[in-house]
Amino acid sequence: MGGASAPAPESVSAKALIAEYAVACANRPPTGFLGHLGKETARLLAEGIDAAYVRAGLERLRAKGLHPSVLPSLVNEAMNPPAPSDTSPGHRPWANPVDAQAAYGGEL
Repeated sequence: MGGASAPAPESVSAKALIAEYAVACANRPPTGFLGHLGKETARLLAEGIDAAYVRAGLERLRAKGLHPSVLPSLVNEAMNPPAPSDTSPGHRPWANPVDAQAAYGGEL
């Protein structure tokens, strides 16, 4: 008796998340777009994915102006961001050398 209990996980409906999405847009998206987005959102929530990740995916979708079908990929990106070690170590983008003669030894 008197044991501490953890707070219940946030329970958010797909409808509520889509309403948040629509309000954050400069202009209300078309009904067909919101319907498709609602289905994708409901699928992700039914899969047990935390609403915070779905919300982050929706924010990325709105910022990038992408098709609703990419929402699962954006949610995955929010859940599993690439680690810094996933980039090529030591890679440096190409740039013009300051001194072409020294860089190429006169072989241009």
